Amino acid sequence: MDILFNILLVLIPSGLLSATVYYLIRAQFENQEKMKALELRKIDRNRFDDQKLQAYERLILFLERISPDALAMRLRGGYKTAESMQAGMIQTIKKEFDHNITQQLYISGEAWKLVVQSKEESIRIVNIAASKVKEDADAVEFTKMVLSLSSQISPLPTRVAVDGLKSEFRRRYGK
Repeated sequence: MDILFNILLVLIPSGLLSATVYYLIRAQFENQEKMKALELRKIDRNRFDDQKLQAYERLILFLERISPDALAMRLRGGYKTAESMQAGMIQTIKKEFDHNITQQLYISGEAWKLVVQSKEESIRIVNIAASKVKEDADAVEFTKMVLSLSSQISPLPTRVAVDGLKSEFRRRYGK
């Protein structure tokens, strides 16, 4: 009986000590895992913020590139007829839009509507310019018409969209 009592005197405290150490180590590991998860979320959040910033930058660049006056000047030497330049401008606007379509993930729905409306209005301005030149007009006449129409529209739809994106960016990020 003495032996059993002595064994219990040794086993009970050592069992309690082992259980305490086990739970303390387990809690420490759980804390470390939580800290790692928080750090990873913080890194992901920072990366996501960087992507949001890039989305605003890319969309403003897109809008500047599809502005009818800027587009006409950029493409002016590559076409001979008004009809081919009109088609080229519309194709360029659509390609630029398709290239940036995923950026809508990072901006508000209202800002994306401004971008889409600006694209559609830019195409409309190009089509109006085409309807105002003679059927056999060359690209130079067409360019002049696009520039003339663009100067009469104030503000250009692309400018409205750029201002809207800037405003939203400042509201969201206080910059």
